[in-house]
Amino acid sequence: RVDFVVTGTRVVIEFDGRAYHSDAAAFRADRERQNLLASNHYVVLRFVWEHLDDPGYVVATVKAARDSLSR
Repeated sequence: RVDFVVTGTRVVIEFDGRAYHSDAAAFRADRERQNLLASNHYVVLRFVWEHLDDPGYVVATVKAARDSLSR
C-alpha cells in the first residue's frame, strides 16, 4: 500500500518517517514495494516529514515527475 498516487498519473508519493523505518522488515518492505512499482513504470517520490515545511519543494518535485512522464 502506497501513501499517495497522483490522480491520472504514474507518480507515487511516499512519506518516510525515521521511527517507522527503524525496523529492518519495514525498511525492506518499502524497498520491495518501490521495486515493484518501478518495474510497472511508476515514479516513486520519497519525502520526509520535514519536507512538508516547504510545500513549494514538494509541489515542484511532483510536477516535474508528472511532466517527465508525459513526454
